[in-house]
Amino acid sequence: MKLNITASYDSFRELRENNSYYIDKTDLIEEFLLDKFDKAVLFARPRRFGKTLTMTMLRDFLDIRRDSRDIFDGLKVMDNVVLVENYMNKYPVVFISLKEVFGKDFESIFSSLRIAVSNLCEENRFLVEENNTNISEASKTLFDNLWNRKAEQPDTEQALGLLCQMLRTYYNRKVFVIIDEYDVPMAKALDSPEYDKVRDMIEHMLSYVCKTNENVKGVILSGCLYTVKNSTYTGVNNIIPYTVLSPNFASSIGFTDDNVKKTS
Repeated sequence: MKLNITASYDSFRELRENNSYYIDKTDLIEEFLLDKFDKAVLFARPRRFGKTLTMTMLRDFLDIRRDSRDIFDGLKVMDNVVLVENYMNKYPVVFISLKEVFGKDFESIFSSLRIAVSNLCEENRFLVEENNTNISEASKTLFDNLWNRKAEQPDTEQALGLLCQMLRTYYNRKVFVIIDEYDVPMAKALDSPEYDKVRDMIEHMLSYVCKTNENVKGVILSGCLYTVKNSTYTGVNNIIPYTVLSPNFASSIGFTDDNVKKTS
């Protein structure tokens, strides 16, 4: 079957299902989960390095609501039987992208975050639609407010923490949180009067899941910047950044010289 070479996919499943050419980077999964696991990590790369493709790959591998053996078939990660048995589609996952969270003023920026959170709640609506008596009514009410875009800023900032709590209760398993393009709101607000407010909002949101949260197994962020490492908030000071200059995961996102030669 003819392979398609395209740069238009940022969804791992779509790329694999459409038989597109893929340079196997699934060894990142083994390296991260088994060799160099940390509670909170940031993969910082320039634009067009395949960050979103990597984040969706991790989501598809971990997410308990998916069956991903077909799209990983034939890739290196499947050679590690222990990894596959213990991690593949075994964990609840909260996946959110902040690439559309920006605007001309803080009100519009917050409104776009509300939309992103509402869409996330839409994906997890089974948590309140099913008759699960283990999830409190207070949690369900807050979930509904987030879903309907009625929650105020403090409640919106704790949305990821709430979802982790509800998913942990539902599945009785700790949760992986994957945040793609976490830094877009701050990058878009850079050099504007809104920057400090936006930075504080995103850092507060991260603090609910990045540290001292018994419902969270791990947090994986992608972005171009590592602003969080310059934060004064202790809730996000444990994030470990990996850039193109880091020895760990250096070749796992983006193409190496050997990768390029193989495609020519």
